Amino acid sequence: MNSLLVGVAVFSFVSHVVTLYVWYLQDKPPIALITWAAYALFWAYLGVTAFFELAFATVGLAVLLVVVLSLTAVLLHHEWTNDRTQSA
Repeated sequence: MNSLLVGVAVFSFVSHVVTLYVWYLQDKPPIALITWAAYALFWAYLGVTAFFELAFATVGLAVLLVVVLSLTAVLLHHEWTNDRTQSA
């Protein structure tokens, strides 16, 4: 078990969940909440695979990372179009 990786994953997971809750209370757009939830899921998955030393889980981790990065791209596009609309 890589204790540093597990520690980073647990810390990141908890901080993402707290941020997700705060954003939920601030009525952030659903795409932001979905993206942040995907990041929390990514850190939880990384922590579990590192804790149990699951070598076969790297494919699942890669797929989850692609999903998270795709959601991030959609979120950034959504934020940029909102900024342009509001400033016009």
